[in-house]
Amino acid sequence: MANLLPVYTFFELLGFHPWHAFGIAGTGLLGIDTGCDTLVRRYEWQNSDAAGRLSIEQAIENAETKLREYLGYSVAPHYAEATLPWPVRADGLLRTGPWGSDWRWLDAALREGEVRAVGVETLANIATAAAVVYTDTDGDTIEDTFTITAATTITDASQIAVYFSIADRFNGWGASTALSSRWRLQPVQIAISGGTVTIRGPKQLCVKPIKYEGAVNIGPNGLDPSDATNFVTTLDIERRYTETGGTTIATSQAVITWETRPSHGWWCCCGCQSASAFGGSPYDPAAVAQAVARVGIRDARHGLVAPAEASFDATSGVWSALDWTVCDQPDRVTVRYLAGIALGADGQMQEPYRTLVARMAAAELARAVCGYDAANRELYRWQFEVSQTARGDELFAISPEDLNNPFGTRRGHIYAWKYVRRLQQLTGILA
Repeated sequence: MANLLPVYTFFELLGFHPWHAFGIAGTGLLGIDTGCDTLVRRYEWQNSDAAGRLSIEQAIENAETKLREYLGYSVAPHYAEATLPWPVRADGLLRTGPWGSDWRWLDAALREGEVRAVGVETLANIATAAAVVYTDTDGDTIEDTFTITAATTITDASQIAVYFSIADRFNGWGASTALSSRWRLQPVQIAISGGTVTIRGPKQLCVKPIKYEGAVNIGPNGLDPSDATNFVTTLDIERRYTETGGTTIATSQAVITWETRPSHGWWCCCGCQSASAFGGSPYDPAAVAQAVARVGIRDARHGLVAPAEASFDATSGVWSALDWTVCDQPDRVTVRYLAGIALGADGQMQEPYRTLVARMAAAELARAVCGYDAANRELYRWQFEVSQTARGDELFAISPEDLNNPFGTRRGHIYAWKYVRRLQQLTGILA
């Protein structure tokens, strides 16, 4: 999983220099003139005793994970896979089918709510190595914006994503062919008109990843914004969407799993194909049987779904429920899904969540971040340890309730916990 709040937005909210935060300065208009190195490097070892962007990304991810655990939902949509125990009867009796006492499909509760779709994250190429055009939009003689365009039949802008081209994906040891969230550029503005998608974003995002790997390439003045070799010339455009129609164990909405049993009971004597389902070994303790399943969304807000084994008829294009592959109730079900609060009109995380994540991520950081005084003060504000009662001639007071929150005792942790108590979604069962 990757951070949902772009690191660019983190810097923006905390008031960091939009170029220096990405290690870009040079000796021109963006040069450092404060007598203090305010460049944020990629890694800690490139700047003594200061957090790098990688640590910031990890702090953002940590903050989002903690918020999801206590809110009961994610602050923005993300893809996940959850393996859940198969719902069992309260009286301990075995089920004979995937239905409950009300004769509907059985419920399974995901670990989070705000379910938006059930299926597998899928990427389909729209344009490979689309040419990047850099422009100066504010007239200060510095190119600040990148633009790429491509023909497309996609009409939903939320399904468009931009990635570094394969030649620029550098993993620290060489080129990386795998397309993952690490290589995605965010935030961007996306417009679709007349069969053409136009994507714009800040030029800072387009630094070639390899330029951040070594100390020599960064130097005391950072990367030179006027040096074209520091920036990519092409980007890939992908359709990123939820594939809901997968028909195999690897691509289906869900997978139902059975373990073998130590006893040779009725379950292997009722005409089912147990031996075949378990690869010919229905008594092998290490064997499992698996089946493709479809999943209905019963309560999207609270994460209640209804999985059941099904098969797809390619001729008719229709899915149909099946009897269990094995004559026994399953042991578990694995569900693949997209969940989280919907993005805003700008395609980014909504407020108040983006500010909430940024301030909590600041508290999660173990080190300070290089920056100008204003940014440092804002960062320090949320990193301040409030559990202390005195410092020099200063005295502090805080309520025990705030100190006992599960996030931590920095100001950003307490700020986040106060929000969570108002916004959290709790699910319970009335007996």
